[in-house]
Amino acid sequence: MNEIRILIIDDEKVIRDGVERALAGLGYSIGKAESGERGIERIREEGCDIVLLDLMMPGIDGFAVLGWIKENRPEIEVIVITGFATVSKAVSAMKQGAFDFVGKPFTPDYIRIVVGKAVDRLRLQAEAEQLREERTLSLAAINQEQSRLKTVFGCMAEAVLITDREGVVVHHNPAAINILEIQTDPVIGKPLSASIRDEAAVGMVGEAIGEAKVVTREFSPGSISRRFLRAHCSPVKSGNGGILGSVTVFEDISTHKEIDRMKSDFVAMVAHELKSPLASIEQMIYALQVDCKYEALHSCNALHRRMVVRTRDLLQLIENLLNLSKLESGTVVFRLEPVRGHEILEHIIDIVGPQAQSKGLQLVYTPCPEEWWINVDYDHIRTAFLNIISNAVKYTPEGGRIEITTSLAGGVASLVVRDSGIGIGAEDLPHIFDRFFRVKGKATRHITGSGLGLSLVKKVVEAHNGFIDVQSEPGVGTVFSLHFPMAEAGGATEEELAAVQ
Repeated sequence: MNEIRILIIDDEKVIRDGVERALAGLGYSIGKAESGERGIERIREEGCDIVLLDLMMPGIDGFAVLGWIKENRPEIEVIVITGFATVSKAVSAMKQGAFDFVGKPFTPDYIRIVVGKAVDRLRLQAEAEQLREERTLSLAAINQEQSRLKTVFGCMAEAVLITDREGVVVHHNPAAINILEIQTDPVIGKPLSASIRDEAAVGMVGEAIGEAKVVTREFSPGSISRRFLRAHCSPVKSGNGGILGSVTVFEDISTHKEIDRMKSDFVAMVAHELKSPLASIEQMIYALQVDCKYEALHSCNALHRRMVVRTRDLLQLIENLLNLSKLESGTVVFRLEPVRGHEILEHIIDIVGPQAQSKGLQLVYTPCPEEWWINVDYDHIRTAFLNIISNAVKYTPEGGRIEITTSLAGGVASLVVRDSGIGIGAEDLPHIFDRFFRVKGKATRHITGSGLGLSLVKKVVEAHNGFIDVQSEPGVGTVFSLHFPMAEAGGATEEELAAVQ
């Protein structure tokens, strides 16, 4: 299949740019249009495969654009972008032919997943077209040509099951019997439920056929197999748009899951084993400072202070490891509450202010005039904000400038931290949120750090339905932008608490 062409139609520049950044580097050709009129014009002139469409726009709104596409370019997959408060409109759009929808604010990972599903659907349709060109008008014809497909299916490591629209198995490859541990013989000609006695797996096929969409699910050991499986079920359409059946691919991901579990267990074990003795060392050093009679005479104070600082660095490293491990394993319980944004930032500036003054830095805080609230876990979000601002102080040379600004737009609160620091090179920028990654060079040689802070910040921000962006240029400085959905001051609902937990 040729390069996928994606068109983003939205009247908000921040949304257009945000979606473009989320999809950058994935091999797509991306275009943008600031209105419905311009979007239709670009489709006429250039064509496209996928449209990400804002419903609420001045002039020609998203519904009108969707109607035009379905009438004139029905082969285009449309993904609706809408606010959480207008989900009902997104549902209406899907009834009119939209493929899926994304709620604002969104995370880059979620945008990539939804677009990936649309791409999978387009590729499946292209494969179906190729089969039709070979005079294969139904999955029954595929069953008659097993000799042609035997080599392909026999070489696949993944399990593949093909059913008709009634859920009856019409074909499978040899790996399916092994991976799915199917005991019934024969499998072909029988309902899928006769061979796989798992309601979720059978329901996945029924959902893909009934709703004409790609369905992806994971199955833990003991459900349909003793292995950890990831399944992708895609509907197959005929030339007139009718559903012929489904193709389901089961991938064995047991090894990946085991590696992830071992890594998380290792991090948690090391953190717990080191935290207690290091805390004891810090207490003993403090006791020694207080009671040592000859300390002043032998100039031990400076040495003791350095020991305390290094010990606290290690304790902070361990705390970051613990928090990151909990976030990745999903065991963190967030206690959401409405928090005044200015209150968090004012407290953090009080903390980092003395450090900035000691380096002769200009620390300028320009809050927006309006009050704004976000539903967050105070301790976690404070840690994230503190990490970003502390990094700006740490990586800005003496006499530099740090600007902290806040703004509100479209129900989203934004925090921007801009510094005149050493900056980050283009080759390092894609990796700054990776665990243990640190920019290496002469300018950072004497700056201590574990490489966990930004990874932890990204996890916390995305867990609160926010997203983070960074722009940087070596020798000029770095700009971090954090965006969160605004909340009423009245408090978080039980549904919001449950969603984050």
